[in-house]
Amino acid sequence: MLFTRLTTGLNMTDSHNGLRAMTRRFAQTVRIRQNRMAHASEIIELAAHFRLKLVEVPVHIEYTEYAMRKGQKMTGAFEILLDLIGGRLSR
Repeated sequence: MLFTRLTTGLNMTDSHNGLRAMTRRFAQTVRIRQNRMAHASEIIELAAHFRLKLVEVPVHIEYTEYAMRKGQKMTGAFEILLDLIGGRLSR
């Protein structure tokens, strides 16, 4: 969450999990271009850029045994970062 705070100025508790809900104004103002997990970071970045209100809605996530065995790799974070950088360059 430190990366999100440094790049957007927003203090988020979790930038990649939770309910994605937005106002009509938000939906009409932004154009989300990222896919996969990078879209979550892009939404936060766009909210900060356009000074749109962003509220976190807590959710409960239940991971399957398969998901727990599979785990997450650190390369996933780098892939998201590369997607975000690529998205900025293509604007």
